[in-house]
Amino acid sequence: GQAGRCVIAGTVNPNVAENYTECGGTITVTWSFTDDCNRTITHTQIVTVLPAPIAAWVNPPANTTISCAQALIFTTDTAFYSNNGLGSCLIQGFIVGTRSGTFDECGGEFTLTYSFTDDCGNTIDHDRTVTILPAPQANWVTPPPTNITITCAEAQSYNPGPIDYTNGATA
Repeated sequence: GQAGRCVIAGTVNPNVAENYTECGGTITVTWSFTDDCNRTITHTQIVTVLPAPIAAWVNPPANTTISCAQALIFTTDTAFYSNNGLGSCLIQGFIVGTRSGTFDECGGEFTLTYSFTDDCGNTIDHDRTVTILPAPQANWVTPPPTNITITCAEAQSYNPGPIDYTNGATA
């Protein structure tokens, strides 16, 4: 606000110190000026950086039902998560599910558990249920013998043989 030789005016660039991650933190901005008389003015601004949004599952695998044969070759899939952040605030990736449960020829169930914990300690979970249907019912391989009538004497030596059955599945 002075004139002539008494004017002290200008522009000074800030010194910026960033100390934040996706979990939050601060940015410290300091402006400092020293005049020709060796007098210093300083201003510091503290900018609080909030944590990035927590990640969420993006189209997580849905519950499903599969056949017994499909269960034999079933592989655990992945789930994608993201918080749609930018730069160092982006939290995203893929997680392979952890499988538990069993099945046999009568059916069963798998539970796939997907769990992710970010660097800030926030956890998201997703469970997927895979229901396994029973194997198809077995049928006789060849037609079984028809009803017959035999004598009492023939009954003494009657020896019916075995009959094969299968449901068509392979081991």
